[in-house]
Amino acid sequence: MRRFVSHPDTDETLKAIDTTSGDKAYLKAVEKTLKDGFKRFHAFMPEETIPTIIWMPSGFNYAIYPRKEYVAVGVEWFLGPDHHIIGLLPPDRFPQYQQLRMHPDLMAGDTFRGWLLVYFSGSGYTGERCIDDILYWGKILWLMKKCMPELHDHLLMDWTPDKLHWAEANESAIWLELQPSKVLFETNRTIYKRWLSDGPFTKAGAIPQESPDRLGIWMGWRIVEDYMDRNPETTIQDLFKEQDHIPFLKSYRPEH
Repeated sequence: MRRFVSHPDTDETLKAIDTTSGDKAYLKAVEKTLKDGFKRFHAFMPEETIPTIIWMPSGFNYAIYPRKEYVAVGVEWFLGPDHHIIGLLPPDRFPQYQQLRMHPDLMAGDTFRGWLLVYFSGSGYTGERCIDDILYWGKILWLMKKCMPELHDHLLMDWTPDKLHWAEANESAIWLELQPSKVLFETNRTIYKRWLSDGPFTKAGAIPQESPDRLGIWMGWRIVEDYMDRNPETTIQDLFKEQDHIPFLKSYRPEH
């Protein structure tokens, strides 16, 4: 493990973990949520085993460290955005929008999502175009919701309820910005990652600053959700094998 960042002090951080995100009762509840999610995943994919969950301090080096056989969680990343230790983190490495997400309520969803991304990393995903990334992320979020139905949608996106409401209310306007072929089929990742990157808002097209970030990921979720509602016979394996964007886009219509 790389050395801890110099501030906050390691001992103080470890003590804070014991009384917040690392509290035994809290971790037990999060672990139950995760294990229930992995059991549902196993029901979809019965040939797969459930990964081991490891709680550990990472020295603010990583929040989630997933491998197919296990997933390690850096519990200090979830102390809570108002904790004084989070306020001591260097802002050049931990900008405000990232600190706001260091909330214990996001631990279960972030852990499960990190593991799914590793599990499906070899599923034919190319990442050559914007639409490839959008649909890949959409499949991940759709499956997350199936495996963790008790988590509200805003937690799956690492958003606040207000940010989710904004996205839902502006779905049609977002789609108008995203759907032109020069955007959807952009191959320059430096350009199209604006739809996918963490940040204070989505810095793409005419999307306003009151928007949440990563709207491309959310739109991918909406598109995949629409596709699966129309094709309920599709298996998880078939969903992730499908690399043609046309079946997903041909019937999608924004709800708002």
